[in-house]
Amino acid sequence: MQNPETPESDPRSHWDAIYSAAEPSRLSWHQQFPLESLELIEASCVDAESPIIDVGGGASSLADCLLHRGYGRITVLDCSAAALDHARRRLGPMAEEIRWRVGDVRSFRPGEKYMLWHDRAVFHFMVDASDRRKYLDTLDDCLEADGHVVLGTFALCGPSRCSGLEAMRYDEPLISELFAPRFRVVSTMLSRHETPSGQPQDFMFFYMKRASG
Repeated sequence: MQNPETPESDPRSHWDAIYSAAEPSRLSWHQQFPLESLELIEASCVDAESPIIDVGGGASSLADCLLHRGYGRITVLDCSAAALDHARRRLGPMAEEIRWRVGDVRSFRPGEKYMLWHDRAVFHFMVDASDRRKYLDTLDDCLEADGHVVLGTFALCGPSRCSGLEAMRYDEPLISELFAPRFRVVSTMLSRHETPSGQPQDFMFFYMKRASG
């Protein structure tokens, strides 16, 4: 059996097993209300009809919140079909208003552009340099020329492992170096997430735009 931490393995079985074994509300990354993500998305001032993609959105409630705030063109991408099934069941008839895509962000090519790319807790699992390059290539290919990025990762004081996988930790200089020259960091936000079990996890959120020139 392949180790799920190796770049060669397919992450779908790993995450499907996690989402099949427990309700999303019991998982460590669960947020009842995605406050930081919503604050940064609204601060970007993207139009409510602009296409938005939530990368690794899984069973997150972000799509629900965006719908309730009037955003009308939302795509949720996740490698786990089980995670997306949780979200569709929760939303009921409203799920028809979302585009659900099962796929690996490293190879995802939708054939359309997005004005805003949101990712909370996917990029920090790109522990291999080649995976980070593939992630950035997808982002570069999918995002409009004047697009926005809202990225949430573990902070330097955050955990080094999550859900049985190694995770990277970031601050502004590290993200700026990795995303340059294609993107520039506009603002950052340090946030302490309390897991359902009561354990704290420190996150850094980054709001980025394409670098001019």
